[in-house]
Amino acid sequence: RDWGKGRSRGSVGNTGLWAQPRLQEAGGGLRAPGDSVTLSCRGSGFTFEDYFVDWYRQEPGGRFEWVSWISHYSSQIRFGSAVKGRATASRDNSHSLASLSLYLLHAGDCARYFCAVRTETQNPAEVGHKPPVSIPASCLEAGSCPDVQGCSERVV
Repeated sequence: RDWGKGRSRGSVGNTGLWAQPRLQEAGGGLRAPGDSVTLSCRGSGFTFEDYFVDWYRQEPGGRFEWVSWISHYSSQIRFGSAVKGRATASRDNSHSLASLSLYLLHAGDCARYFCAVRTETQNPAEVGHKPPVSIPASCLEAGSCPDVQGCSERVV
């Protein structure tokens, strides 16, 4: 990920080396209508609790949609209209881990999901329905995003 101006650096052991900040998404897979799924996002190389965590998804047709965000210490959690009432979000800062669970899945949930941390702003009102330009979806390029599959067009 290109963390742009908001780049954080973390030390690795006592070697004096610096780790590249990164996020690793996991979870997903083939799901039937009505099922639930939990996705996880683990951060490394930066102080996880310093950042809001956002979740986005990309539909098979390529459209990006904002799904959720959770504040530093989980005091504020918001969801997009498409998942509101069918989703929960949580985080465990002691393990640099955030999770998103979706329930009562339907074809509209078939997408590639990815997480991001906010580096340019902490103002929730500025979160739109597309990924911040400062955080490109590297997991999409690498093909490592978790998929939620189960619609007519299989997500590759």
